[in-house]
Amino acid sequence: MAAFFSDLLDDFLGIDFLKKVHKKFHYTPEQMETLLAVAQEMLPRMRAEAFWERRLSDAQICGNLLAAKFDEKYEDVVISLGYGLDELQENYSQKGMLLESYMLETLASELLLQSYGSYNRYTLKEGKWHVARYHFPGSEENFPLELLPKMLQGITNRVACNSALCMQPKKSVAFVAELTQDAKRFCEGICTGCGSMDCPNRGEDDSLMRRLAVHSRADMPLTYGYARIFGK
Repeated sequence: MAAFFSDLLDDFLGIDFLKKVHKKFHYTPEQMETLLAVAQEMLPRMRAEAFWERRLSDAQICGNLLAAKFDEKYEDVVISLGYGLDELQENYSQKGMLLESYMLETLASELLLQSYGSYNRYTLKEGKWHVARYHFPGSEENFPLELLPKMLQGITNRVACNSALCMQPKKSVAFVAELTQDAKRFCEGICTGCGSMDCPNRGEDDSLMRRLAVHSRADMPLTYGYARIFGK
């Protein structure tokens, strides 16, 4: 087990990160103080519990019986912010602090989004492999949602899923990372491979990777990866 990406936690209370969340989710100027207060309550809980874990995927577990080439392999990956955030969010809800509860959701979602990039950079720095693509259970025929329990059982006992295949802790994501040594195949972000060019969730290109602009409408359909970020 690896601790959560320390650089992301170190910047979590920074003005740049908070301003990004503030702008993306259309908070008012007066709500910045509340956003900071929620972030301050979240941070010690994440420092104590947040983690990520990975293992080399078994092709059969992946459900697609892929015969990996010499220059590609697959990793099962779980990233979690821990049960502390679920407890804090429940506490907000019980007290009728709905704004704070929603702020926790948006702060956690942005942090999980950034963790994909951190995983990309970690993998690239570690050696000759780099991420070519992400595969989320339930998003493709070869990666059915029913794959999720087997994935989690093989990686960690700190994240589980219930009978409805919802992960607990809620602020967790799981995916299969397709890794390659092919310099021509670099993952640009979690939108890569999606053919829906007019999707409002689709990221915009920049010089490093595709960034996600999450729409604020609660009824908007989400892919599995994004739905997991929002605990759906």
